[in-house]
Amino acid sequence: MNAVRKSALQSPLRSALVVSANEGHARVDRLSLKNAKVVVSRAVTSAKAAREHLRKLGADVVLVDDTLEDCTGWDFVRSMRADPRLRSIPVILISSSGDRERVVEAIRVGCVGYLVRPYTLDTFFKHLSLASQARCYMGEELGQVAAGLDMVEEDKPEKAMPKLEKVLETPDDARHYYETGLRLLAREDYTKAVDAFTRAARISAVMAEAHLGLARCWLALGDEVRYRKALTQAADICARTERFEHYKNEFLAILREDPRGFNPFVCLGMRLAREMDWDGALMAFKNAVWMTPEDAKAHLELAKVYHFKREPEMAKRSVNQALMLAEHDREANWLYERWTGQVWGLEDDAPEEEAAERGKIIPDMIPAVLNGVLYLAGMVTEGLHRFRRDYA
Repeated sequence: MNAVRKSALQSPLRSALVVSANEGHARVDRLSLKNAKVVVSRAVTSAKAAREHLRKLGADVVLVDDTLEDCTGWDFVRSMRADPRLRSIPVILISSSGDRERVVEAIRVGCVGYLVRPYTLDTFFKHLSLASQARCYMGEELGQVAAGLDMVEEDKPEKAMPKLEKVLETPDDARHYYETGLRLLAREDYTKAVDAFTRAARISAVMAEAHLGLARCWLALGDEVRYRKALTQAADICARTERFEHYKNEFLAILREDPRGFNPFVCLGMRLAREMDWDGALMAFKNAVWMTPEDAKAHLELAKVYHFKREPEMAKRSVNQALMLAEHDREANWLYERWTGQVWGLEDDAPEEEAAERGKIIPDMIPAVLNGVLYLAGMVTEGLHRFRRDYA
C-alpha cells in the first residue's frame, strides 16, 4: 500500500472534468478540486459535451453528478466504460442519495468512488486519492509493456523480450485482490472493495498484454512451442478477467436482491454451480466458509464443487467438515458414504457384519448400472456446457 501511495504522490491528479446539470453542484465540486490542488478543472452539463471534451483534451479524473442534461450519471459512466478511449479514466459519481442500491449500481458500472452530497473535504480528498491510485497503479509495468510492444512493431523482438519478461516477473496477485474485494463488499466497505477490484483488473490486463507481446516475439523468431505457450497464457488471463467481472456483477446483483442474507457467498456459489461454472463456484464457497466457518451448508456445497472439479480428497475433507458441524444431515451422510465407502462416525472396532450391512444402503437404493448412467450423463452435460461457454 505504501508503494501505491508513493506512486500516487509522484503522479498527482492535474486535470479534472466536472459533469453536472446543476450549476451549484458544479461550482462546489470545482472549488473542492481547487482545494485539492488540482490545477485544471472544467465543467460541462451533458454527457455529449463530456465525451467530446475527454476525447479531445482528456482528464485525470471525472466527477459525475447523478443528473445530467441528456441522461443520468450512471448512463454516462456506462458509455465511458464502453469506449476504449475513455474506459481507463477514473470516475467518481456524486449523488444526493446514499441509498444502498445506488451505491451498488455505481460500483457495478465501474466508478472508483461514490460521494453523497453534502460531502466533507476529507471525504472528497480520500476519493481523489483512490482515483489517483487507480490511474497510477502498475504505471511502471504498463510503461514497460508499451515500450516492449513498440519494439515489436519496429521488428526488434530480441530487444522487446527482456522488457516484457521483466513485467511477468511481477507476482500475479489479481485473484488475491479480487477475493479481497468480494469480502469487502460483503462487509459493505464499498470504497475499499472498488480499489481491490480495480487492482485485480489492472494486473490481469497488464499480464495479458505482456504475454501477447511475447507471443508476437516468439512468432517472429520462429519458436512455435513458446509462441503457442505465450498465446495460451494470454488467453487464460483474458478469460479470467472476464470471469472476475462476471463474479463481481453476480455478487452485486445478489446484494441488491437480498441485502439481509447472512452469507451472500453461498447464494452466489449455488447460482454459479447451477451454471456449471465450477471455478467461480469454488471461489464463492471458499469465501463463504472463510466468512462463516460454522456454516455446515457452505462446507457441503464446497465439497460438491470439489467433487465436480475432480478433487476427491478435498471433497472428502469438506464433507467431513460439514458432518462435524451437522452430523445428522442426510445429504452430507449420503455423499460421505458414496465417496468413501464408509459410514461417517462408525467406530473402527464396530462389528464387521454391522458395517457391511450399513454399507449396503447405497447399492440397494441406486443400482450400480443406473448410478453409472447418471454419472456419464453428468459428464456429457458438463462437457457440453464448457464447450458452449468457451466457444460461444
